[in-house]
Amino acid sequence: MRLFLQINIGNDWKDTAYIKPYLSFASSLADDIVGTDLDSQSDAYIAELVSKLINEADKIFVFVQCDNPMLPLGTALTVFNHLLKLKDKVHLALLAGENVMAEKVLGTFQDNFKKQEDEELIKKLIKQFAYQ
Repeated sequence: MRLFLQINIGNDWKDTAYIKPYLSFASSLADDIVGTDLDSQSDAYIAELVSKLINEADKIFVFVQCDNPMLPLGTALTVFNHLLKLKDKVHLALLAGENVMAEKVLGTFQDNFKKQEDEELIKKLIKQFAYQ
């Protein structure tokens, strides 16, 4: 199983759209891609469930969307810490937007870390993940 994980770090989850086009897009590309998401304000239980999916996945695409450069990572930090323990599973950690702490954590993935906000290039990277 491959996992597309979308992490949203924003001011208020109610302000972000419930529809997540990249999550839907990735999940539609291959039968073995499971898509899930959480945000910085998710319950700890959600982070625990996402961590279990990370354990089960063979390969993971991490997409982090931010709209506030200084916002704390909140519950997402638990998931980031879990991902750091399983670095070899991370195909790509992609940051869209600005967040100082998220960039610092994702930067530890080195060659598997990119910053990108262009919609077409993001979709191209997701396709590469799906078709490899």
